[in-house]
Amino acid sequence: MEIAAYVFTGICSLFALMKSYYSANKQYYKELSFKTLASLAFVAVGIFALLANDKAVGVYGLFVLLGGVLGVMGDLFLGVDSLFKDTKEAAFVHAWGVVCFLLGHISYAVAMLTAFEFKPYLIPVIFIMPALYVAVGVTKTKIFQNKLQGAFMTIYFASLGLGVAAAINAMIVSAAGTASIMMLCASLLFVVSDCVLGFTAFSNKRVIPTSVKAWVVPVTYYAAQLLYMLTMLTI
Repeated sequence: MEIAAYVFTGICSLFALMKSYYSANKQYYKELSFKTLASLAFVAVGIFALLANDKAVGVYGLFVLLGGVLGVMGDLFLGVDSLFKDTKEAAFVHAWGVVCFLLGHISYAVAMLTAFEFKPYLIPVIFIMPALYVAVGVTKTKIFQNKLQGAFMTIYFASLGLGVAAAINAMIVSAAGTASIMMLCASLLFVVSDCVLGFTAFSNKRVIPTSVKAWVVPVTYYAAQLLYMLTMLTI
């Protein structure tokens, strides 16, 4: 089972690179196909990793897999939103995609918090991400022109902050064990992915080329998902 987890890690990585290539070349349907395959592949990694390690069976494994499944759902929603000609329908589908990712980040954080006793002095770390998001969002982007959207995305970035805080906590409690290092890397990669994605979507002026976004976002995103899945081999 462990070998299968690593094999599907390679498959997911290949599909993610193909997704990036077709995204950079604006070949939408091929991009969507490889995006879907890559997402299904990282869930397969999680399933095989869970089956390979009895220690991962339980609350931790359940919430990590839930986070992965929510990621797949988010990928699907955000992958098909542009197919809707009606603007309101497209926005509705897009919103559900973002909600799935929000819940996925929370699931990963819950998984880490159930595995390691939380240190209350790390609570301020949770609020760094939303605070920075508001500061940058108000001055550099158009996101807060829609107050509801701005408020929701602030909550979204708070979920990223929760993930980072939970990963740092895991590092401290486990004395920088292998699984906790992977958790921290994964949580930070999610931050990079979402920051680049959000900034390119809502920035007042283009500072990150579309071709760069096409590679950076999926590479960091799928790396993060794979790292979380593979923690079940080392937890």
